[in-house]
Amino acid sequence: MGIKERYSRLRPLPPDISRRLEALPAVLAGHPLRLAYLFGSAARDPATASDVDLAVLPADGFSYPGLYADLSTALGTDRLDLADLRCASVLLQWEAVTTGRLLLAASPAEAVAYERLVRARYRDHRLRWGHRKRISGGGSMAIRRDFVHESLADLDQVAAELEKYAGVTAQAMARDLSLRWTVERGLLAGLTILFTVCEHILAAHFRRYPETYEGLLQDLRHAGVLPPALYERLKGSGGFRNVLVHEYVRVDLGQVAAALRGAPATFREFARAVEEWLASVPE
Repeated sequence: MGIKERYSRLRPLPPDISRRLEALPAVLAGHPLRLAYLFGSAARDPATASDVDLAVLPADGFSYPGLYADLSTALGTDRLDLADLRCASVLLQWEAVTTGRLLLAASPAEAVAYERLVRARYRDHRLRWGHRKRISGGGSMAIRRDFVHESLADLDQVAAELEKYAGVTAQAMARDLSLRWTVERGLLAGLTILFTVCEHILAAHFRRYPETYEGLLQDLRHAGVLPPALYERLKGSGGFRNVLVHEYVRVDLGQVAAALRGAPATFREFARAVEEWLASVPE
């Protein structure tokens, strides 16, 4: 449904919409929000806008109906789209932070961190979409066994290096930033190799293109590449990888220490599972 159909029975935006938009920060400040953006036609040129698009990142205690009611009253219209950034698509998040106007932020650091996260997500999305188009438009694609074998050898090397830090605790990492970075980067390197192998197998052999890291693991489990027990240990590692990469959420050093203890064995078990599956696939 387009804008004309959605708003065909509603009056146009009030003639004084520009003035009303200026009052939005005060309205938003009365609600538990971490961030709020005005984007779309109302951000570009209120005089010619057909509706008002707002994107918000709620805090605890947020009420969608309550905020919508206050916004509708303040703007004098129901030509209002209110998007929750927690469940918005990557493309909508990208549009809001890159073309929109920041109206409210719990702190400047909050806005910087969130926008950095969205930009990183968008880059990942573009890379994955480009990879998918190249594969889908290029006919059949065989598994590159040399690439898989080399990647798994690299993963074993990462596992061996992480074993040197097996006894490191959360308290030790809290005291020693260099140690913490070493451990975190090692875990990130291993997870990046692991997910790269997952994506290649799914795209080349199964013609599957999950949108998320967790989707990669689920599809490999369903395809019989990952044993159920290994999948259960790996489940959640996609989110953990994103935390390590983007550092938007404060890293829980207890979680890092726990991941460090199990990572070498898990990485090696993943490599064995992939090698066994690959041996069963005709060349």
